This record gives sequence, structure tokens and C-alpha cells, in this order.
Amino acid sequence: MIKVTNLEKFYKVPQKEKGILKTLFCRKFNEIKAVKGINFSIKQNEIVGLIGLNGAGKTTTLKMLSGLIKPTSGEVRVLEYDPWKREKEFLMKIGFLMGNKSQLSWDISAMDSFQLEAEIYRLDKVTFTRTLDELTTLLNTKEFLDTPVRKLSLGQRMKLELILTLLHKPKILFLDEPTLGLDIISQQNIRKFLTEYRKKEKATIIITSHNMKDIEDICDRVIIIDKGIIIYDGTIDDLKKTYENFSFEDILIKMLKGDKYESF
Repeated sequence: MIKVTNLEKFYKVPQKEKGILKTLFCRKFNEIKAVKGINFSIKQNEIVGLIGLNGAGKTTTLKMLSGLIKPTSGEVRVLEYDPWKREKEFLMKIGFLMGNKSQLSWDISAMDSFQLEAEIYRLDKVTFTRTLDELTTLLNTKEFLDTPVRKLSLGQRMKLELILTLLHKPKILFLDEPTLGLDIISQQNIRKFLTEYRKKEKATIIITSHNMKDIEDICDRVIIIDKGIIIYDGTIDDLKKTYENFSFEDILIKMLKGDKYESF
């Protein structure tokens, strides 16, 4: 489903200069290496956690996989498509949710946004109604579908954001902090829902999260990225065997702090 080969992304960031003329005509740049030649592949029906510290390259990687940004070098194939070309057939098969960015229109109801989404993806009325009923039942959101989004709690809004992402039933889901800011019950409901969605739709899911319960509870496998480099790609069970008598969260802290740091 996904194959990444020697993927790199570098950014040029302008240096601060003294004086307006230098800023306009002699600007210098620093090169930030966000992702440094990573390789991995993901099979159909896998749920994979992409984890690391802030600035490790997780979101940048997701954006390259979804076609939002172009790699500096290397190759990405998602469903045999080049994501950066943003072909219609490719976009119809993926969904991308970013927990810190709203896709729902703020001053209208979620239902209005859903109907607009149905038009964009050309969903017929029967399919739209059936899918929406399934998703709202699973996430228990029917009672506030017609409420303006600005009047919803964060937990209610995040559930509706997820429904918006799933209306066209994507085969690949990119989820960046999907439980950000949610209470523990809402977090658990989202995790249960994603597990059920994977089983029902045979979907492939890549999730980034700083909440280790998200990763431990639903992921088949984890990819740990540190400063743009993959330092582990495998199962949580195998990782725990390497670091006996430590919790998963403690293992991550040790690895990312450099204690007993190894390449796997």
C-alpha cells in the first residue's frame, strides 16, 4: 500500500539580518533537514504508529505521503500513485485528519459540511445517508449534527472531524494527533472506532500521537523517528523484549534521550 525509499525533505529558513538592505538583497538561509533518507513499507490493513519528539519529522512525513508537500529527494508510492501529482483517483482513496487544524466550517453545522463533502466526492444520496448513519452511530454524534460547529465541545468537534475525513471511505488514513485535547473517554471511543473501521473497511492507517495509549492500544507496529532518521521499525512486543521490565512509554523516553541508544 505504501512504499518509501530514501525519502528526504529539506527546508530553507531565512537568517535574521541586521538592516533592511541586507534583508532584501543579501538574505542568507539555513538548511533544515526535517527528514533524512528514510525507508519503510506498509501493507494493507496495518495500523502503524509514527512516533517521536516534536520536530522529529513525523508530520512532514505524513504530508509527503498525502501529497501536501513535495519531497526534496527519494521516492514515495502510495497505492501505486505518486502523491505529489495529486491525481483525482489517488485523492479519492485517502483521508487526512490533523488534530490541530479544523476542516469543518466554524459557523455552519457539521451536517452542512458533510453535504458539501458529499458533493465534492460525488457521493450519491443513498451511499451518503448510509455511510453517515453508520459513522454517527459508531461515534454517538447524531444529536449535535445540526449544531453550529463553534458551539460544540472539542471532543464533539473531533468526532465530527473524523466523520468528515471518512465519509468517502478512504482506503488509507493519515491521522496526525487525532485525540489531541480530548478527555480519556473520548480518546478511548476514538481508538475503538479506528479499530472497528480498520476491520470493516480493511483500511490502512498511519497515526502520529504523543499519547502512548493511542499507539499501544491500536497499532500493529511502530516506526520511531528521531531527528529525521528512523531508529526503530517493528512491533511493540519486540521492543519490550529488548528493554525488559520497562513500560512502553519508559522505553521511548530512554531511546529518545539516547540511553542505551541503538539502531534496529
